[in-house]
Amino acid sequence: MNRKNVLFLLVFAGIFNSFAAIAQKDTTNSGCISITKIIPPSVKFSGFVNSEIFYDTRQTTGGRETLLMLYPAAKSPDIHGFDLNSKGNFNQLAMMSRLTANITGPDVLNAKTIGVIEADFTGTSDATNNIFRLRHAYIKLTWKSDELLIGNYWTPFDVAEMIPAVISLNTGAPFHSFSRNPQVRYVHNFNNLKLIAVALSQRDYASNGPLGVSSVYMRDAIVPEMHLQLQYNIGGHLFGVGGEYKCIQPRLATYKNIASDEKLESTAIIAFAKLNFPNLDIKLQGSYGGNISDHTMIGGYIESSIDTISGITKYANANSLDIWTDISTKSKKLNVGLFAGYYKNMGYSSDIATGGKFYGNVNNIGYLYRIAPRLTYTAGAVMFALELEYTAAQYGTPDIKGKMINPYEIGNFRTLFGAFYFF
Repeated sequence: MNRKNVLFLLVFAGIFNSFAAIAQKDTTNSGCISITKIIPPSVKFSGFVNSEIFYDTRQTTGGRETLLMLYPAAKSPDIHGFDLNSKGNFNQLAMMSRLTANITGPDVLNAKTIGVIEADFTGTSDATNNIFRLRHAYIKLTWKSDELLIGNYWTPFDVAEMIPAVISLNTGAPFHSFSRNPQVRYVHNFNNLKLIAVALSQRDYASNGPLGVSSVYMRDAIVPEMHLQLQYNIGGHLFGVGGEYKCIQPRLATYKNIASDEKLESTAIIAFAKLNFPNLDIKLQGSYGGNISDHTMIGGYIESSIDTISGITKYANANSLDIWTDISTKSKKLNVGLFAGYYKNMGYSSDIATGGKFYGNVNNIGYLYRIAPRLTYTAGAVMFALELEYTAAQYGTPDIKGKMINPYEIGNFRTLFGAFYFF
């Protein structure tokens, strides 16, 4: 472990020791004497130690040395026509190991309080692999029917109860959203019905644009992403729908150095269901939207028109349709599961301009599908897992509407073994 990791861990532990020292004050009066009781918060650590070993039959596209695998890489012929990306790949990593601190203390404003800090060792890019990095950091106040969360947490598209139980770090991406954002989240409960309203910004998971992947485009638009969601729980089964509105400003000035205020507005919707049976969980979710690359999903936007005199550029969304299901048994020791997902490129909202650029993660895939069966065995705090994941992509050349010309399909088969120690 390098010096940065050691320093980070020492600071991380020191913060929670400070909590106990600072604590909360409960003041009572006894005659003329004021007595102050120190009520320290309760801190509980949890998490897991993890190691994953995996083999791919070809080169893949993803993150963290492809521990987060998204899809197989396109063909890359050499001068003799041999596909360089047909070469297999092997790796083993332990950076997914995780540490979570849950801090509970006295009630505030008649609400139960909790603070959560969660981190792992996956860094923020391949250049920072094995570096301790923030996942979640939030404060939550809970009343009888209301809840307020402020901090870094899953994007509303990542419904906690709906996250696929796959072994891979991708948790079903790019078919399922994978993103954590700074946010303010309000929840109101109407018995079985739950209303969720969220205003969020971007940090580690951000939009793409002329300056690369950055949160600056949403910051310059001065409008947070807004999300509204309804969840209905009946008999342990969960059903929900949600929608989001996002606004970004890709440029402050044109390439001719003329001020520009052109923005891109995007919307996306999700619908989901979780069927909770005594021995089986069945999850199903679908989503449709534009410019959702910040969710680690396929999408983005294009330059739809460029004024040749001023350089003023207008933008249009690249739209995506995703559906997936995850099925898993619920025994104490041996469990089986299956994830299946499908993505369809729905094209651009407008034709791309002559010489116009695409901003996102990829625009030369027409469809994707994945089938991933898994087997897990749990013995006390230890779990061993085997997951077989086949992901296929239809590559091609996008036309002015974003549809594929001369398409071909390519696939990758990943064998993944994981070992976990939970605490």
